[in-house]
This record gives sequence, C-alpha cells and structure tokens, in this order.
Amino acid sequence: MKIGQPQGMLLHEFGRVLSEAFGTDSIYHVGSSLTNKEADWRDVDIRAMLTDEEWKNLFGDLNPKDNHHSPKWRMLCIVFSHYGRHMTGLPIDFQIQRVAEANEEFKGYRSHIGIHNL
Repeated sequence: MKIGQPQGMLLHEFGRVLSEAFGTDSIYHVGSSLTNKEADWRDVDIRAMLTDEEWKNLFGDLNPKDNHHSPKWRMLCIVFSHYGRHMTGLPIDFQIQRVAEANEEFKGYRSHIGIHNL
C-alpha cells in the first residue's frame, strides 16, 4: 500500500492542524509507511516532537519515558489519531514525544509535514 493523492495532501493538512494545536512546526511522518512504499504497513506514524520547554508547558514534570501512564498524554494521542484517521482516511498512529527521546528512539528518515509553500 502506498500513500497516494489526495491522502498525501490531506496528511500535510493534518500536520498543519497539529502544528497549530501544539504550537510547533516539528510534526513528522516517520516509520515504515514512509520508508517502505511498496511493502505492507500497519499504520502511518505521525509524531509531534516537542522541545523540553514545550513538553514542560504541556505536561509539567511528566517523565517522557513514562508518558504511557499519563491520562492526558494518552487522551491527546488517541483523540488526534482518530481525528487524523477521519481527516485523511489513513490509519494514523499519532504520538507526542520530546525531541531527546524521539532522537534516541528513532534514527531513521523523517518527513516534515504541515508546511505549505503556496
């Protein structure tokens, strides 16, 4: 399965919505749906990567390595995953990460989404 049009354009529009919602332009498409265009993939991984300050403003002292225990973190990820699925028609897996953990966890290619050059 490949991400074609109009889903590709809708994915960028979803990135723009996320950028506005979280106050950051660090919204990325990552994972197998990005790198394995001809292979089957389960979902489309989208990540909002927050600076330390942005993370603290949103989650306080939540340890980013323990985020799955935070009801606020889980609910934001669930709500935006479902919104992204509705908006794009793609199986979106949205998560919020702090930049340090994102860089530590994922060394592969990222595609910046939500930026429009009109």
